Amino acid sequence: MIIVERLLKNKKEGLRMPRKRSFDKAAVLDQIMVYFWRNGFQDTGLRELTELTGVQAQSLYNAFGSKEALYVQAMEHYVTVAIAKADQILASDRSAEEQIGALLILDWGKLPYPAGCMVISSGELDQVNPQLDTVANRLYDHLTACFHRVLTTMADLRPGLPLDGLAAQLLTLHNGIQVAVQADHYPANVQQLIATTLQTLKA
Repeated sequence: MIIVERLLKNKKEGLRMPRKRSFDKAAVLDQIMVYFWRNGFQDTGLRELTELTGVQAQSLYNAFGSKEALYVQAMEHYVTVAIAKADQILASDRSAEEQIGALLILDWGKLPYPAGCMVISSGELDQVNPQLDTVANRLYDHLTACFHRVLTTMADLRPGLPLDGLAAQLLTLHNGIQVAVQADHYPANVQQLIATTLQTLKA
C-alpha cells in the first residue's frame, strides 16, 4: 500500500530524473568537470550538479566532499585528461611541426568538451583554493616538457635556439590560443599564427 501511494505521489508531481543510489564516480566527475568548465565555480551550485547527474546532494558530498573539494577534483580530472591528450599527440606518427600545432590547440576532437582550456578559463584559481595553483602548474609543466621533447626532434630547427626558452614561449602561445579558441571556436587567424610561429623556428 505504501509503495502504491508513493507511485501515485510521484505521478502527481510529474516525471523527475531518477536519483542514483550508486553511480560511476569517474563518469559523474567527468560530467561535473564539464559543467564547472562551462559555468565556472561561482555560478555552479549543488542543485545544478544533482540535476545534471541525477545523484543526490548528500551522495555527491559523501563521494567528493564540499563544493570546493569537488571543484578541485574536477580540475585535477581535467589536468589528467589534458595530459593524456598531450601524450597521445606525442605518441602519434605526426611530424614534429604537426605535433607542435596539435599541442598548441589541444583539440578535443569528438569528446563533448567545451573549446579552450578549463584551467585558463577558470581565472584566479587561488581565490577558490590555493591547491589549484599546484594542479594548474602540473599541466603547464607537462605541456612545457612536451614542447621541449618535440623541439629536440625537429631536424630543421634553427641552430643555437635555446630549447628551454622556446618551450616556455610555446606554452605562453598555447595559453593565448586557448583564450582565442574559447571566445570563437578555432578562429581562422589561429592557424595562421601557428604557421608563422613554426616558420620562425626553422633554419
